[in-house]
Amino acid sequence: MSNYQRNTSMVVCIFAVLIIGAISVGLISFYGTNTWNWNNNQPTTDFSFEADVGTINETVTLDIDITTGGVAITFVDNESLLYKIDVEVLNTTLETEGNPTVTFTSNTIGLAYPTAGVNITLGSGVNYTLDVDVTTGAIAVVLGLGAHVGDVSLDTTTGAISLIMTDDVVLLGNATFNLVTTTGAIDILVDYPTGIGGSIECSVVTGSVDITAIGWTEITANHYETSDYDTASQTLTIIGQTTTGGIDAIVT
Repeated sequence: MSNYQRNTSMVVCIFAVLIIGAISVGLISFYGTNTWNWNNNQPTTDFSFEADVGTINETVTLDIDITTGGVAITFVDNESLLYKIDVEVLNTTLETEGNPTVTFTSNTIGLAYPTAGVNITLGSGVNYTLDVDVTTGAIAVVLGLGAHVGDVSLDTTTGAISLIMTDDVVLLGNATFNLVTTTGAIDILVDYPTGIGGSIECSVVTGSVDITAIGWTEITANHYETSDYDTASQTLTIIGQTTTGGIDAIVT
């Protein structure tokens, strides 16, 4: 194994730990609020929703809207699975809002609920775009083996966002990943598949940006591109924005 491979593996492991830590902080802040305080051992109810791909052969959009909570998304190498969504809800919320429901209409998986913790597993049988909005809380997305994705939009008003992507991902066309939070932290670790041109640009009004992009071209202090970004047949553009907070990114 080359020194580069060893160093990259070490960076991946270290940064994964940092991301888990950042998300843990975000979730602890969320669970410590008056809305959902685990310290008071408030009773909750779990719901599980699952569907198979069946005859679906078009791109599917995952559309999640949570007012207060946490959303975690992962992929598995399972061609028959369309989605498995586990939702944990406070019983007090159930009394006022009723049971959460997951819909599938016009190739869109939809879940909208005021307060919940949501774990989502997607399969490898169809292509997905992701649109996740959490007003207060955290979003964690891991794109690994089995993931076939196009555009990704992750948005929080107050909270943390983490995105991890390995080079096992199958990207659709010229994809754009938009990660936006008004107040909070964004952590990005992306290993580009071979042949994909890359661009990452981050902005912070109050806070700091730290981008590690070894071998990439520095356009500005917060904007890097691969040398083939303008000529590659396929590209992935990553945009990270926070008004108050910090952005840490590693792209390879």
